[in-house]
Amino acid sequence: MLTTQAKIAEQIVLRLNQDNSDSSVDDREIMLSVHQVIAVWIRNQLYRTKGDEAQEVDGAFYYTIDDVPVLKNRKGKYYAVMPSTSVSLAFGVDIKRVGTDNGIGFVPVQNGFNDLFAGLASSSLEGQIGYFKAGANLEFANMTGSNNPKTVNIEMLIPFDSLDEDDQINIPADVLSDVMDNVYEKYSQSLKKPLDEVNNNIEN
Repeated sequence: MLTTQAKIAEQIVLRLNQDNSDSSVDDREIMLSVHQVIAVWIRNQLYRTKGDEAQEVDGAFYYTIDDVPVLKNRKGKYYAVMPSTSVSLAFGVDIKRVGTDNGIGFVPVQNGFNDLFAGLASSSLEGQIGYFKAGANLEFANMTGSNNPKTVNIEMLIPFDSLDEDDQINIPADVLSDVMDNVYEKYSQSLKKPLDEVNNNIEN
Protein backbone atom coordinates (compact mmCIF):
# COMPACT_ATOMS: atom_id res chain seq x y z
CA MET A 1 0.00 0.00 0.00
CA LEU A 2 1.13 3.58 -0.63
CA THR A 3 2.12 5.59 2.41
CA THR A 4 4.95 7.81 3.63
CA GLN A 5 7.58 7.51 6.31
CA ALA A 6 5.99 10.46 8.13
CA LYS A 7 2.55 8.79 8.18
CA ILE A 8 3.96 5.51 9.48
CA ALA A 9 5.78 7.30 12.30
CA GLU A 10 2.69 9.42 13.06
CA GLN A 11 0.47 6.35 13.45
CA ILE A 12 2.95 4.60 15.73
CA VAL A 13 3.41 7.70 17.89
CA LEU A 14 -0.38 8.09 18.12
CA ARG A 15 -0.73 4.52 19.40
CA LEU A 16 2.06 5.07 21.90
CA ASN A 17 0.47 8.28 23.17
CA GLN A 18 -2.88 6.57 23.61
CA ASP A 19 -1.33 3.93 25.85
CA ASN A 20 1.28 6.13 27.51
CA SER A 21 -0.05 9.62 28.17
CA ASP A 22 3.31 11.05 29.19
CA SER A 23 5.36 9.44 26.41
CA SER A 24 7.74 11.59 24.41
CA VAL A 25 9.10 9.82 21.34
CA ASP A 26 10.66 11.62 18.40
CA ASP A 27 9.15 10.86 14.98
CA ARG A 28 12.59 10.59 13.41
CA GLU A 29 13.64 8.04 15.98
CA ILE A 30 10.54 6.04 15.10
CA MET A 31 11.32 6.29 11.37
CA LEU A 32 14.83 4.97 11.97
CA SER A 33 13.38 1.99 13.82
CA VAL A 34 10.95 1.40 10.96
CA HIS A 35 13.88 1.33 8.51
CA GLN A 36 15.70 -1.19 10.67
CA VAL A 37 12.69 -3.47 11.10
CA ILE A 38 11.95 -3.45 7.36
CA ALA A 39 15.60 -4.29 6.61
CA VAL A 40 15.48 -7.23 9.03
CA TRP A 41 12.19 -8.41 7.50
CA ILE A 42 13.65 -8.33 3.98
CA ARG A 43 16.81 -10.13 5.06
CA ASN A 44 14.82 -12.85 6.85
CA GLN A 45 12.49 -13.26 3.88
CA LEU A 46 15.42 -13.67 1.51
CA TYR A 47 17.05 -16.29 3.69
CA ARG A 48 13.74 -18.14 4.06
CA THR A 49 13.61 -18.51 0.28
CA LYS A 50 17.29 -19.45 -0.07
CA GLY A 51 17.61 -22.19 -2.64
CA ASP A 52 14.31 -21.43 -4.35
CA GLU A 53 14.55 -20.95 -8.10
CA ALA A 54 12.48 -17.77 -7.84
CA GLN A 55 14.43 -16.35 -4.93
CA GLU A 56 13.94 -12.60 -4.96
CA VAL A 57 12.85 -9.58 -2.94
CA ASP A 58 9.41 -8.08 -3.43
CA GLY A 59 9.70 -5.46 -6.19
CA ALA A 60 7.73 -2.99 -4.06
CA PHE A 61 10.85 -2.38 -2.00
CA TYR A 62 12.96 -1.15 -4.95
CA TYR A 63 13.26 2.52 -5.85
CA THR A 64 15.20 4.18 -8.66
CA ILE A 65 17.51 7.06 -7.82
CA ASP A 66 17.98 9.06 -11.01
CA ASP A 67 20.87 11.22 -12.19
CA VAL A 68 23.58 10.03 -9.82
CA PRO A 69 26.79 11.82 -11.00
CA VAL A 70 29.61 9.74 -12.49
CA LEU A 71 32.95 10.93 -11.12
CA LYS A 72 36.59 10.27 -11.99
CA ASN A 73 39.32 9.78 -9.40
CA ARG A 74 42.96 10.83 -9.66
CA LYS A 75 43.87 7.37 -11.02
CA GLY A 76 41.49 7.80 -13.93
CA LYS A 77 38.90 5.30 -12.64
CA TYR A 78 35.21 6.12 -12.80
CA TYR A 79 32.86 5.79 -9.85
CA ALA A 80 29.64 7.11 -8.31
CA VAL A 81 28.93 7.87 -4.67
CA MET A 82 26.12 5.64 -3.43
CA PRO A 83 23.06 7.87 -2.97
CA SER A 84 21.92 5.90 0.07
CA THR A 85 22.92 3.16 2.42
CA SER A 86 21.42 -0.19 1.54
CA VAL A 87 20.41 -3.40 3.23
CA SER A 88 23.41 -5.68 3.71
CA LEU A 89 22.56 -8.89 1.84
CA ALA A 90 24.76 -11.78 0.82
CA PHE A 91 23.11 -12.36 -2.53
CA GLY A 92 23.82 -9.04 -4.24
CA VAL A 93 20.15 -8.12 -4.52
CA ASP A 94 20.38 -4.76 -2.76
CA ILE A 95 21.10 -3.16 -6.14
CA LYS A 96 18.74 -4.35 -8.87
CA ARG A 97 19.94 -2.23 -11.78
CA VAL A 98 22.52 0.37 -12.71
CA GLY A 99 22.26 2.02 -16.09
CA THR A 100 21.38 5.05 -18.17
CA ASP A 101 18.21 6.73 -19.39
CA ASN A 102 18.44 5.14 -22.82
CA GLY A 103 17.88 1.65 -21.40
CA ILE A 104 21.47 0.45 -21.34
CA GLY A 105 22.06 -1.56 -18.16
CA PHE A 106 25.47 -2.26 -16.66
CA VAL A 107 26.74 -5.68 -15.62
CA PRO A 108 27.34 -6.58 -11.95
CA VAL A 109 30.89 -7.89 -11.53
CA GLN A 110 33.07 -9.20 -8.73
CA ASN A 111 34.28 -6.70 -6.14
CA GLY A 112 37.70 -5.40 -7.19
CA PHE A 113 37.12 -6.50 -10.80
CA ASN A 114 39.39 -3.77 -12.18
CA ASP A 115 42.43 -5.12 -10.35
CA LEU A 116 41.60 -8.82 -10.56
CA PHE A 117 41.12 -8.85 -14.33
CA ALA A 118 43.53 -6.10 -15.39
CA GLY A 119 45.24 -7.01 -18.67
CA LEU A 120 42.97 -10.00 -19.33
CA ALA A 121 40.61 -10.25 -22.28
CA SER A 122 37.69 -10.69 -19.90
CA SER A 123 38.27 -7.18 -18.53
CA SER A 124 36.63 -5.75 -21.68
CA LEU A 125 33.28 -7.35 -20.70
CA GLU A 126 32.53 -7.63 -24.42
CA GLY A 127 32.09 -3.89 -24.64
CA GLN A 128 29.74 -3.59 -21.68
CA ILE A 129 30.25 -1.57 -18.51
CA GLY A 130 30.44 -3.36 -15.18
CA TYR A 131 29.91 -2.17 -11.62
CA PHE A 132 30.67 -3.30 -8.09
CA LYS A 133 30.30 -1.80 -4.62
CA ALA A 134 33.43 -0.59 -2.83
CA GLY A 135 32.72 1.04 0.50
CA ALA A 136 30.44 4.02 -0.01
CA ASN A 137 31.08 4.05 -3.75
CA LEU A 138 29.90 2.20 -6.81
CA GLU A 139 32.94 1.60 -9.02
CA PHE A 140 32.74 0.98 -12.76
CA ALA A 141 34.68 -1.49 -14.86
CA ASN A 142 35.47 -0.99 -18.54
CA MET A 143 34.31 2.62 -18.38
CA THR A 144 36.49 4.99 -20.36
CA GLY A 145 36.50 8.58 -21.54
CA SER A 146 34.69 7.48 -24.68
CA ASN A 147 31.81 5.55 -23.13
CA ASN A 148 31.27 7.18 -19.74
CA PRO A 149 27.87 8.81 -19.11
CA LYS A 150 27.58 11.97 -17.01
CA THR A 151 25.04 10.33 -14.72
CA VAL A 152 23.59 6.90 -13.98
CA ASN A 153 20.33 5.64 -12.52
CA ILE A 154 20.55 3.21 -9.61
CA GLU A 155 17.63 0.99 -8.63
CA MET A 156 18.12 0.17 -4.96
CA LEU A 157 16.49 -1.71 -2.16
CA ILE A 158 14.76 0.70 0.28
CA PRO A 159 17.13 3.68 -0.17
CA PHE A 160 15.55 5.62 2.69
CA ASP A 161 18.46 8.09 2.83
CA SER A 162 17.40 9.40 -0.59
CA LEU A 163 13.66 9.49 0.12
CA ASP A 164 12.04 12.44 1.81
CA GLU A 165 9.82 11.64 4.78
CA ASP A 166 6.81 12.77 2.72
CA ASP A 167 7.71 10.80 -0.42
CA GLN A 168 5.29 7.99 -1.18
CA ILE A 169 6.63 4.49 -0.58
CA ASN A 170 4.97 1.21 -1.45
CA ILE A 171 4.94 -1.42 1.31
CA PRO A 172 2.75 -4.55 1.20
CA ALA A 173 -0.09 -4.11 3.71
CA ASP A 174 0.73 -7.26 5.71
CA VAL A 175 4.40 -6.27 5.97
CA LEU A 176 3.50 -2.73 7.04
CA SER A 177 1.21 -4.08 9.76
CA ASP A 178 3.95 -6.37 11.09
CA VAL A 179 6.52 -3.57 11.00
CA MET A 180 4.27 -1.12 12.85
CA ASP A 181 3.40 -3.71 15.50
CA ASN A 182 7.07 -4.57 15.98
CA VAL A 183 8.16 -0.94 16.42
CA TYR A 184 5.17 -0.19 18.65
CA GLU A 185 5.95 -3.13 20.93
CA LYS A 186 9.60 -2.07 21.16
CA TYR A 187 8.78 1.44 22.34
CA SER A 188 5.74 0.47 24.35
CA GLN A 189 7.87 -1.82 26.52
CA SER A 190 10.52 0.86 27.06
CA LEU A 191 7.91 3.45 28.04
CA LYS A 192 6.27 1.32 30.71
CA LYS A 193 6.96 2.67 34.18
CA PRO A 194 8.83 0.26 36.45
CA LEU A 195 7.08 -0.89 39.62
CA ASP A 196 7.81 1.19 42.74
CA GLU A 197 10.52 -0.39 44.75
CA VAL A 198 9.92 -0.92 48.47
CA ASN A 199 12.52 0.71 50.67
CA ASN A 200 12.99 -1.67 53.60
CA ASN A 201 15.02 0.93 55.45
CA ILE A 202 12.06 3.26 55.98
CA GLU A 203 11.10 3.39 59.67
CA ASN A 204 7.43 2.89 60.50
